[in-house]
Amino acid sequence: MKIKEAIKLGNRSEVEYILEKILNKDKIFLHLNPEYEFDENQFLKIIELRKKEYPLEYIFNEAYFYGDTFYIKEGVLVPRDDTEPLIDIVLKEIKDFKNPTIAEIGMGSGIISITLAKRIKAKFIATDINPLALEVTSKNIKNHNVDINLYLTNLLDNVNENIDIIISNPPYVEEEWVYEALKYEPKEALFAKDNGTYLLKEIVKEGIKREVKMIICEMGHNQKKLMTKFFDENGIKNFYFYKDLSGNDRGFVVKL
Repeated sequence: MKIKEAIKLGNRSEVEYILEKILNKDKIFLHLNPEYEFDENQFLKIIELRKKEYPLEYIFNEAYFYGDTFYIKEGVLVPRDDTEPLIDIVLKEIKDFKNPTIAEIGMGSGIISITLAKRIKAKFIATDINPLALEVTSKNIKNHNVDINLYLTNLLDNVNENIDIIISNPPYVEEEWVYEALKYEPKEALFAKDNGTYLLKEIVKEGIKREVKMIICEMGHNQKKLMTKFFDENGIKNFYFYKDLSGNDRGFVVKL
């Protein structure tokens, strides 16, 4: 198969990425050598996987987030651009803190804590109930040369340290919601009961119990009203919501 023929078999930017990986060539080479021939077997297998919505990140064990490259594998949630505003919010809010202790609940591949640890001076703790998340995060910690204490636990159980800030991108997809592109990702990292708000509420309760100063969470675009009601019912006055890159409601900040 020639490069110019391969380019026609899918989204151009995605096909070019696949070709760069399997041919070990850069994009300039692809553009300058449309007649270049290669064995198409591996390429066609990947194209078939993509037709079935299998994540490209799992195929190459690589994901991009906030300008960095991270190791990823099946069994751990694929990082998404929607989470990047969470980093911006933390960086903005952290200015009033001096060497805080930050705990991330539900680390997944560790992208949030690692991205922050490369940019701010703080002590980081990260937890998850999935042993594979600790494996993947440990590899990313080593690759990015940062220091984060990891715990295999629910919420902040078994974490005895004082926490200043809780951050999280927890499961918040409604259990009734069906989306083909999510079928290969771990359900425990995606879905939550109570219209997707169960863990969001549990995290806030955990923060109140531990007397943290701030909680910053990602949430679903349609959960602002539900979370506002929860805050009001629990006497939480100091909070605001932030939007994602598409202008959708995507998370909240609670100051206690």
